Amino acid sequence: MGARFLDDEARAAFKQAIEAVENASAVEVVVAVRRRSARYLHANVVVGAALAFVGLAVMLYADHTFTLASILIDPFVVALLAGAVVQLTPALKRWLTTPAARRHEVDRAARSTFVERGVHHTTGRTGVLVYISWLEREIALVADVGLGQALPEGELARLEAALTAAMRRGGTAVARALEAAAPAMALALPHRDDDVNELPDALDEGP
Repeated sequence: MGARFLDDEARAAFKQAIEAVENASAVEVVVAVRRRSARYLHANVVVGAALAFVGLAVMLYADHTFTLASILIDPFVVALLAGAVVQLTPALKRWLTTPAARRHEVDRAARSTFVERGVHHTTGRTGVLVYISWLEREIALVADVGLGQALPEGELARLEAALTAAMRRGGTAVARALEAAAPAMALALPHRDDDVNELPDALDEGP
């Protein structure tokens, strides 16, 4: 994950944003940050196969005479090396995956994380997961039913788009966009005197 995205300033900003939303409203916020939402191995296969084909063509049509063993083995070696390079190049995997496919994987992983982290266990069903996926440059919001019903129609999608747009400016920008949502959350679900912090506020950082 890009060190500049989740540096010390960004971590402090997310802490402040979570506290701002939870102190202003009855909403419980969980922020999960992931390097990627899927492995996208098709990108490794596509690049590896393409370079293996090019390598084979060069060997067959080059003036130099290659041994049969080289013709048989070398393209596979090239394919494996190319696949390894792709694994270390998130931008290439992103480029070789359609936006729809990336969004599908982010939404799937976000829903899974919502359940795994127990965001749905709050008393008033007012939890919201902010799921940030670095490779895809996408953010998904998964709100529990209590919050979903309280927010105006389209508000969650608007916030999700604002957070995603902020990703290009770094983690601090995303955190500030989340903090800016505190008034809307407070309007939908005002903070009560008996509200307790039911979910951990620490960033959930995963692979």
